[in-house]
Amino acid sequence: MQLISQKQRKQRLQRRNEKIRELFGELTNKYPQWRIDAVIEEVAGRVFLSPRTVEAIISYEGIYAES
Repeated sequence: MQLISQKQRKQRLQRRNEKIRELFGELTNKYPQWRIDAVIEEVAGRVFLSPRTVEAIISYEGIYAES
């Protein structure tokens, strides 16, 4: 098993967060009639994260803020 450095982990999480924000934008554009919480639920289902985590990533809250 290969050990993953802290830098690699951080880069992977940043890429994941960017993809989640892109997916949120795509779904918002594709389904403008959907409420924001419905889009968040859809994104959460696709990426296997909780809706609250997806909301925090999209809003750049807490540990999901870009430094």
